[in-house]
Amino acid sequence: MKVGLITAIREDFFNPYEIKIKTTMPNLALLYLSGYLEKKGLECEVLIEDKFEKLAKERPDILGISSITENFQHAIHLAMRARKLWNPMIIIGGVHVTSLPHVLPKVFDVAVIGEGEETFFELLSLYNKHQKLDSSWLSQIKGITYHEGAETVFTGFRKGISNLDEIPAPDRRLFGIKYPYTYMMTSRGCPYTCSFCVIPHVSEGYRMHSAEYVIEEIKQIKEVKPNPRKVRIFDDLYIVNKKRTHEIAERVHAEGLDQEFDFSCWVRANLLDKEVVQSLKKMNMKYVEFGAESGSSKVFSEIKPGCGMDDNQKAIDILYDNGFYTSCSILIGHPLETESDLIATYEFIERNVDKLFSVEFNNAIPWPGTDLWDYAKKQGWARDDMDFGILRECVHFPNYSTKKYPYLNKNISPERYESILTKFHELFWKFEEKQKEIEAFLAW
Repeated sequence: MKVGLITAIREDFFNPYEIKIKTTMPNLALLYLSGYLEKKGLECEVLIEDKFEKLAKERPDILGISSITENFQHAIHLAMRARKLWNPMIIIGGVHVTSLPHVLPKVFDVAVIGEGEETFFELLSLYNKHQKLDSSWLSQIKGITYHEGAETVFTGFRKGISNLDEIPAPDRRLFGIKYPYTYMMTSRGCPYTCSFCVIPHVSEGYRMHSAEYVIEEIKQIKEVKPNPRKVRIFDDLYIVNKKRTHEIAERVHAEGLDQEFDFSCWVRANLLDKEVVQSLKKMNMKYVEFGAESGSSKVFSEIKPGCGMDDNQKAIDILYDNGFYTSCSILIGHPLETESDLIATYEFIERNVDKLFSVEFNNAIPWPGTDLWDYAKKQGWARDDMDFGILRECVHFPNYSTKKYPYLNKNISPERYESILTKFHELFWKFEEKQKEIEAFLAW
């Protein structure tokens, strides 16, 4: 049995951030799947490619496509091409289908909902045994959506793997590293419930790899050629467990890995204290980012419960004072936001321009699985069967326009919002230039 895996990423639109992700950070989900199949001893050949044409030449029996929401239309396009060229069994996975498990376009045979390792293994085991996936067997597998006649059947969510250390670390040699940096995941999920974030809706709770597992994966990264020098810890939130954060830092330092790598991670402002900061410094964490979200306490408390505006400023100050390259993300255009709230966010960023390395500017987009999605559906601005390609291009902040993309705010007229947005665009480009200068100096 030959299995082909690919990530759906369009190449006909230039999004600098997405191009950087694609060329420097291969989708680890596919590597996790491959490693898990190998551990389970399933007899199959796994092909992981970033070009559809390469997989088409191999004509795998199973085609697995991973897709996020903004690339879902492209995932459908890839599946249609495969259906026409050699008609494999097509399995779709990723955050989009997990967010909308009751929706499955006919071009896909099965959707893997949620965490994929065990579900994908069970599906392939069935196919390997019977050379097909009959609905009578599929109904016994948790965590999938499939077609039965004109009906779409969802078998319910599968419980996630409780001990993440059972999953083999991704073998990056299968994909290669083209630049001197890579990324890793030391946990899955997030214990918080921010209203704009899809993670609480698609991931079961918060689970961590052990410090021992993390150290061994870092050592494996060290052996990949060419040797990456920078590792981004891509957890949704790295510092949830202070004890583990400290233990990893101690081990990284003791084994000299802090001399081999620069690290970066995401944190949460209210979890930062002197002890955590010292642990991050000890392991040579250079770049730290957190979600500041808004300069308005009213909006902030609504979208990020459990954290306060004072926490944001304290986080920026303590990170800057300790020599970190500090970044934060903001979200504007929230349904509750007024013009004064919007200006407060602008002023918050402007006050901290000299202390911030970069800022991730985001417009409020109704991603499936979030509270904003539910709000947009009630207002008639979003549908389960909409063309999700429209959400893709507005991910790049300067592309956003109220005339072309969903605009959720009723307190500020679209025209006025566009006018204020020009001021944010000026800040965006200021940080772009600042980041280029620093990255050139550091050879990032």
